[in-house]
Formats: sequence, C-alpha cells, structure tokens
Amino acid sequence: MTNKRSLRQLVGPVGIGYLRRAVPPGWVWTVLAALVAAACLIELPASAAMALLASAVVVHWPRRKRPSLGYWRLLGLVLLGLLAWAPEPDVLSQWFEHGLAIALLALAGVSALTHVLQARRLSRRLQQAADAMDDNRLLELLPGDAARLARSWTAGDDSHADELAVVMHLAVMHAALAPQMQGGAVKA
Repeated sequence: MTNKRSLRQLVGPVGIGYLRRAVPPGWVWTVLAALVAAACLIELPASAAMALLASAVVVHWPRRKRPSLGYWRLLGLVLLGLLAWAPEPDVLSQWFEHGLAIALLALAGVSALTHVLQARRLSRRLQQAADAMDDNRLLELLPGDAARLARSWTAGDDSHADELAVVMHLAVMHAALAPQMQGGAVKA
C-alpha cells in the first residue's frame, strides 16, 4: 500500500519561477554592471547612455524576444547623441549636457529598481496565493484528463509526472494571477 502524495509537490515554487522570468539572471546583471562601470571611465554622458541601455534590458527582460528601449530611453539617447556631436559654444551647454546625463542616470536606476521591486512583490503574492491552495482546489483547476492523471499520481503512478508538473504549475499561476488582474493589467 502506498502513501497518498500531495499535489503541492508537483506545483513547485510559483513565485520563484515568476521572478526568474521577470528579472535577468545573475550573469546578465554582472555584464550590465561591467558595461556601466566601463562607461563611467569614459565620461558622464556615456555612463548615462549605458545606464539607459542597461535599464532597458532589465525592464524589458520578460519580453527579450522583442527588444525595446521604450520611448523615454530612446528620447534620452537621442538627446545625449545630439549634445555629444553638437558644438559646445559655452559653459551653459556643457552644464545642460551633464545635468541631462545625471537626470537620465537617475531615471534609469529608478526604473530598473522599480521593476525589480514590483517583480519581487508580485512573486511573493503569487507564492502566497499558491501556498493557500489545497489538493482539492488544485484538482478543480485542472481539466478532466489532467485531473485524472493527478489523481493517479497521488496514488503512486509516476508515468506522467513531468507533464503533470508543467500543467499544475501553469494552472496555479493562472489561478494565482486571476485575482491580481484588474482591467487587463496585473497589479503589483
């Protein structure tokens, strides 16, 4: 006689899975930090331009197959480019260039930090919602065939464990995100 297993074992860490997809992995952070540090050795506008590119990578990481800078980052890069190639007749234009570079550096940092904090907050909420589900609720989330396979898995049949784990994870993510949805956008 086998002991009945809990479906929670198949679900896995929902919040951590979301966070892994929402923010870049450690090696990307390392590369971005090295590039920004290298740009700091050149001059302030180059640092701002690299920080804008790095923040775009961080913020748009979940949509990395369709890369995008975003409008304000693109506008910032264009302005920095124009100021870099424009003749500098006086100190005021240089002051404006450096002021703009500092403002864009700050915006890039705040943008990336805000994205990471929102992703962490949402991953915690997803994990809490997933942890609150018991086996009966988990079975209700599954379509007929998957529910049947889940029942046989709890009885000891491991023949479809890998496929069932994927379906369970997706079902729990969907159910955990459902209350977070408001007007088509996820609340963070």
